[in-house]
Amino acid sequence: MKIKLTHDVYEISKRIKQIDNGYYVVYNTLTRKFEIHNSHQIGSTYCLTLPYNELDERTLTYVAKTSCMNVERILEEIDNNNKIQENQEKRKTFSQFNELVLDNFKEK
Repeated sequence: MKIKLTHDVYEISKRIKQIDNGYYVVYNTLTRKFEIHNSHQIGSTYCLTLPYNELDERTLTYVAKTSCMNVERILEEIDNNNKIQENQEKRKTFSQFNELVLDNFKEK
């Protein structure tokens, strides 16, 4: 069962509307997690599940960071992280190759 929250201690359910006025908070009793939904979305209103067990300032920060308004920055961040990981893998492979070549060279 999902329960739409309209009141909470830190007024997160109200303050989240400053990020997007379509946002609202739901508590999912099956998963025991808080979810963020957006009434302006077509189809499903579900946006994300919060990684926190309570609603606090972290909720606002997390939702703002993952907001669709930041999609370009998020995609750029993903690309940069992928490039870093790719470069690390290349260095690791190159290092392993050098070790094999040097070991074979030393044996001869």
